[in-house]
Amino acid sequence: MSAYTKFMRTAATTAREIENMNTLVSKCVLLVGLCTALLASAALQAPAAAENYYIDSANGNDTNSGTSEDSPWKSLAKVSSLTFQPGDNIYFKSDSSYTGCATINGDGTASEPITVSAYGEGDAPRFTNPDYDVDNGNALRVRGDYQIIENLYFHNCAPAPRWAGFETVWTVGALHVSLGNDHVIIRNNEFADNAKAIHSYSEHSLITKNNIHGANTSAQDGFLSAPYWGPLGIHLGIGNQEVSYNTIEDMFVEGGNWGGDGGAIEIDDGRNHKNNFHIHHNNTKHNMGFLEISWNDDITKKPTQNIIIEHNVSRDYQGFVYWWAKNSDSRISNNTIIRTDYLEGMASDGVFTLDGRGITLTKNIVVVRDGMPNAAYEGGETDRHVHAVRTDNCYWNADGGDLNLGLSLASGEIDADPLFVDYSGGDYRLKSDSPAKGWGALKR
Repeated sequence: MSAYTKFMRTAATTAREIENMNTLVSKCVLLVGLCTALLASAALQAPAAAENYYIDSANGNDTNSGTSEDSPWKSLAKVSSLTFQPGDNIYFKSDSSYTGCATINGDGTASEPITVSAYGEGDAPRFTNPDYDVDNGNALRVRGDYQIIENLYFHNCAPAPRWAGFETVWTVGALHVSLGNDHVIIRNNEFADNAKAIHSYSEHSLITKNNIHGANTSAQDGFLSAPYWGPLGIHLGIGNQEVSYNTIEDMFVEGGNWGGDGGAIEIDDGRNHKNNFHIHHNNTKHNMGFLEISWNDDITKKPTQNIIIEHNVSRDYQGFVYWWAKNSDSRISNNTIIRTDYLEGMASDGVFTLDGRGITLTKNIVVVRDGMPNAAYEGGETDRHVHAVRTDNCYWNADGGDLNLGLSLASGEIDADPLFVDYSGGDYRLKSDSPAKGWGALKR
């Protein structure tokens, strides 16, 4: 082979090697670029780390970072301007106070809820909104799924305007959860002197261990909307809700169109379903009724299903239940119902007013007094509650007179002193020799 031929072959081989190298370099550059893009995209999609935020109405500043106790924000407006992320905690300083409305925007998750609570020593943070024209008198609004509201104090929040219609009244509430914001927990809060404490449209929610007491008598003489709506403790606008271990007292007003109104708990708003409520282990006193469920006085008549009312102690005025709605698959059981207190002018003095179809009443203890103008089952044999299934209930006239039940005793029902541990002292546990052992709300 000549020297020339060898040279040409070597040159060709070198050219191919250079071409292959260039191709390899191009592929490496492309791969590096692709990896860089993927890493950047992952960084953008990665969830932000949960954060703690602090608010102090006295010593905060909205220009602070808000992420430490030493650098808190100041205002509700700052809180309302943000959208929070799963796992975030929003802490209000103990002994601080706020006027207006805080809106908590953002969705938590089942494992990482957004929590609103208190920090520091002292009394619970205080929230009020006395003006309906400012965010409907709400002091705190929940606008997101999986939020927890706890350890706060709400007071003197505004009623609706006078003569208000349904939809206006449904916007009111010291703490308001609007439709579509589900899996909300409201716990360990205190509500004092409000036209309405809580209004919830949250499905799969839990309202528990709250202390609710007193109407806002500084506005409209305590009405929620004069002259038709009295004050309410807990107002439920959709089904799939649990209400438990709350104390509710003195949600009533005298006068108005009905002679008196108000109540501990109310279920209405026929635009939404009214199924699957569990109302249990609540303690209520001197409200204008324990529970009302709407039918005629609603936007749309909506029947109820699977409502369980059990283990409640109710020493309220007026009825234990005003269950106007048609119903199926529901139960009223193991409640202790005291109806010996009376206000002049009350529209009703019965214990049960209900459409009994689909309702079982069992193992309840009902205490009445002499001189009640209405039977315990108001309307007696002529009313629709005769269709309820009744068994093993105890009825007792604490004054010793005749029992005005309105119906004949059903299977297993008794007319007898249940033998409370201390009736006059309010200890409604049963003595060991009670004829109603295992019935009522409280175990010894």
